[in-house]
Amino acid sequence: MTPLASAFASFSDDPAPALAHGPTPNFENRSGNYRVRFASNARDIEEILRLRFRTFNVELEEGLTSSFSDGLDQDPFDAQCQHLLVEFFEDGKEAIVVGTYRLQTAESAHQGLGFYSAEEFDLSALPNEMLEDSVELGRACVCTHHRNRRTLFLLWKGLAAYVLWHQKRYFFGCNSLPSESRVEGYRMMLFLTEHKHVHPEFMVAPRPGYECGPPGNLTVEEDLTLEIPPLFGIYLRYGAKVCGPPAHDALFHTLDFFTVVDLDEMDERTFHNFASKK
Repeated sequence: MTPLASAFASFSDDPAPALAHGPTPNFENRSGNYRVRFASNARDIEEILRLRFRTFNVELEEGLTSSFSDGLDQDPFDAQCQHLLVEFFEDGKEAIVVGTYRLQTAESAHQGLGFYSAEEFDLSALPNEMLEDSVELGRACVCTHHRNRRTLFLLWKGLAAYVLWHQKRYFFGCNSLPSESRVEGYRMMLFLTEHKHVHPEFMVAPRPGYECGPPGNLTVEEDLTLEIPPLFGIYLRYGAKVCGPPAHDALFHTLDFFTVVDLDEMDERTFHNFASKK
């Protein structure tokens, strides 16, 4: 039995109370003053959307312009997805949401608007069995003062719980560079190719209107430095593979790379670290 199959067998079949957008595993995990769980009511969702607004719009200046009207980062995909959150508890104070992921299975995508990634990338090039065996994730963010190993570890514990409960093998989504520079996109693609972070089989292309385009005249001097966003770096460290050149997201002012993690290919020790219920 593979590590993934073994983990499937040991995971609880009992669902948590569901919101309108589908069931989630009955899961929570604590570490110090932090707790990870799935959103279970409208207030949870509102706190998540406010955190996303503060992160994307205010801090990074790359969110949706429409979000400034109510201080909430939201789009039509939120209604069909499940939402993971990390809370921080401080003595005598109400818990605050400091981290989040948005998740959906292929089943949720089929019942709703499809995959969010399909807005930017042509996913028809991917094997259908791979898509059906996947979880899409996105809108990941962590509050500035809580960007630490503990928060990120709990988010990945929650992600593992969701993938295992739904008995999926892959998860995928868009990893972003906070840039609209073709040169930076090209340098990132060179780095990913050189360090074998490009998937050997799965390839997708940006949809018309989302192409990043050629970098123009790139000199050796310009190709000296590359700053990889921390979350993107974590994905690569855990075995994520990029599936082709980036898409240009004009709404968020980013370059997005379609990225896949195959749990069957993940280092066994790393996998069990996240899959453990402790």
